[in-house]
Amino acid sequence: MNKLFLTATVAALLASPLLSQTARADDNSNGNPDQLQNFYVAGNLGQTQNRSSDFGHDNSVFQNVRFGWRWNGYVGPEVGYVYLGRPKNVTDGVETNLKSRAATVGVNGKYDIGSSRWFVTGHAGYMRSTSYMGETYGDAESREKSWNNGWFAGAGVGYDVTRNVSLAVNYDNYRLQYGRPTSGQDRSNVAAFSGSLEYRF
Repeated sequence: MNKLFLTATVAALLASPLLSQTARADDNSNGNPDQLQNFYVAGNLGQTQNRSSDFGHDNSVFQNVRFGWRWNGYVGPEVGYVYLGRPKNVTDGVETNLKSRAATVGVNGKYDIGSSRWFVTGHAGYMRSTSYMGETYGDAESREKSWNNGWFAGAGVGYDVTRNVSLAVNYDNYRLQYGRPTSGQDRSNVAAFSGSLEYRF
C-alpha cells in the first residue's frame, strides 16, 4: 500500500504541470476560463486511531489520495483511496490485527476566509472497504478478507501557498465495518489526523 500510495502521488504531481497547461489551452478554445481549472489532486499523510475495544494498540499510519473538482472553486464531487492503518491487540499470546483500506466517493467543499489565504474545507460520502483480519498464535496463523460498506466525513483548515498549491491540517472520521455476516461483523470509528498537500490545475 505504501508503494502504491507513493507511486500515485508522485505520478499525479509530475503530471500536474502538463495537465494545467492542457486545461489552460482548452480554456482559451472554449471561452470558459474558470471551470476547467477547478480540478485538483490531494494527498494526506498522518495517523489513525481505531476506536474499538478489540484493539489495544490503535495508532497506525494514515494515507489518502483524492481527486476532485469544485464548481466555481466551492463545492463538487470527489473520489479517493485511503489506507486506514493496521491496529492490533495481543491477548493470552494471540495477536489479532486488522488492515483496512477503502475506495471513497463523495462531495467536497472549500470556503475562503475573507480576502486572506486561509480557508476551511469539508467532505463526506460513501466508502467501500476491504479488510484483512488476522490472528497469530505461535506458528499458527489465520486470515479473513471481507468487503463492506461505510461512510466518512471530515474537515480541515489550510493556507493557499500559491494560486495552485495549498497546505492543510485535517480531521476525518471513517465508520468502518469489518468481518463477514457468516463469521460475525463488527464496526469501529477510525479517526484520522493528517496534514495534506493539494494541487489545483
